[in-house]
Amino acid sequence: MKIPNITATDNGGKEFKKLPPGAHFAICNMMVDCGMQPGFQGKPQRKVYIRWEVPDERVEYDKDGVKHEGPCAIGKFYTLSLSEKATLRKDLENWRGRTFTDLEAKGFNITAVLGKCCQLMVTHSESGGKTYANVTGIMGISKDQLARSKTAKPENPLIAFSVEDPDQEAYDALPNWLREKVDAAIREPRESAVAAGGDSDFDDDIPF
Repeated sequence: MKIPNITATDNGGKEFKKLPPGAHFAICNMMVDCGMQPGFQGKPQRKVYIRWEVPDERVEYDKDGVKHEGPCAIGKFYTLSLSEKATLRKDLENWRGRTFTDLEAKGFNITAVLGKCCQLMVTHSESGGKTYANVTGIMGISKDQLARSKTAKPENPLIAFSVEDPDQEAYDALPNWLREKVDAAIREPRESAVAAGGDSDFDDDIPF
């Protein structure tokens, strides 16, 4: 499966296990450029969905009539932007442990986070009588988790999809609700999928 350049839930179904509140060791395993989506006050915004698996929290599920066990997963939508006030930029900087240089901020390929470890801060919120688990913060790996992070691997295949360079295999691997969101993208001229560079080398101590 090719990795495209993507530069910077409740779907009416059954309830799934929610991550408990607190800090969790996590591995990024999905990056989906959802294209232009309706935004604040009707203004379209380029959205990207990032998903992590949390190996210390397990869940059982059925697939094709077979029971499986695997890590819990949680994701978050971002506006694909590296402007100074953008949430994506703040979370990536907290994850990396350093700020972006002006050059990096002009075009950073966010698929660099695929397969990388971090700590997620998860909180719960209530809406419409339901409880939702939300990613409210991302941090780099703590010292006591450093050795683990060097060998940790995602249990599920890495998935990267971009509406600008669609790959059928990656699209087919997306959950139905996410495919529907991609299909509903506003079809109009879009800026590059680089979060505003490129492929700069980073110090070994920086995860991406």
